[in-house]
Amino acid sequence: MDNTKKAWINGFFLAVTLVINILGSFGVINGLSQKQVSDMFPTLITPSHFTFRIWSVIYSLLIVSIILMITKKRDSYYQQAVGRISMLFPLSCVFNTAWVIAFCYIQIELSSFFILGLTITLVFICKQLLHIQEGGRWLLPLSFGLYAGWLCIATVVNIFVALVKNNWQGFGLASEMWAAIVLIAVVLLVMGLQFQIYNAVFPLPIAWAYFGIYHFLKVPEGFDGQYGLLQVIALAGMIVFIGVAAIQLYKNHATLQPSLKKHKLIY
Repeated sequence: MDNTKKAWINGFFLAVTLVINILGSFGVINGLSQKQVSDMFPTLITPSHFTFRIWSVIYSLLIVSIILMITKKRDSYYQQAVGRISMLFPLSCVFNTAWVIAFCYIQIELSSFFILGLTITLVFICKQLLHIQEGGRWLLPLSFGLYAGWLCIATVVNIFVALVKNNWQGFGLASEMWAAIVLIAVVLLVMGLQFQIYNAVFPLPIAWAYFGIYHFLKVPEGFDGQYGLLQVIALAGMIVFIGVAAIQLYKNHATLQPSLKKHKLIY
């Protein structure tokens, strides 16, 4: 199959994904939106709702990215991108739509598997971009770096929601302690993933999520400042993620993602 057909197939899968997400956000699927389902099972690491507006940024960037892959037929960079991700991107769309549908039907446990599959697929896409990356090219690393980073923290929250739904007792540990452990563990996880994808954007949506977690812990409509330790950890984590992004940008010589060959990265 030639790259033009592959690019159009990617566009089709993205369009279906967008439709399902719009239906989910308006409560068309099972009469419940993702927000309504999330509100049924509040957790100490759920960000404030305003942070979820990042989805509009992510999907806007993905739309532009796919359009360029379709139209830039003579641009070797975008044609290589089509070749590299055309197996993974449709798979990510399948995971995305399955996740939304399962979540709206309150099948939180099942949705956790789908969102984990989505996140893993996106990390592999980011790794594939290392093979084609050129200096000055920023759209694809930005699009998929934001997407993968946001899904990384969304996966953790989704799993936490599943545990809350099933009244998990945390082996006797307080919920605040588990939330602290998870927030710290995510920092370590992100640092580990950075050694795989070298994407300077990847930590930033997680920093944004940590700010949202801090905000929800603090405000009256959230937990009204009851968990001071978690607020400190969330703010500290946000600062660490921004620092990791800045360091990665410096190591990448001011590019969002380096070239695998130029920088002789181990893959």
